[in-house]
Amino acid sequence: MRKFLFDSATLGEGTVEYSLVTGTPDADRGEYGILVESGAEQTLIPAISVSRFRALELLGMMCRGLVTPVTAWDVAEDWLAAT
Repeated sequence: MRKFLFDSATLGEGTVEYSLVTGTPDADRGEYGILVESGAEQTLIPAISVSRFRALELLGMMCRGLVTPVTAWDVAEDWLAAT
């Protein structure tokens, strides 16, 4: 898996990092996933899109909304349902 840091945000006393990932075990080549990390918590959403642009769009939305690892799946599911 390759991880590319997209952005980070300060939330309380901690930091949340938002990364674009490729080559996840559950993804075929050319699919993009999202990794949201904060301290010891992390959520990996593999193969969210085959479009790099769309995955980055979701990452930007998550960062602006200060999405945490706990709520990342819910946000991703809502995003997929709306598109």
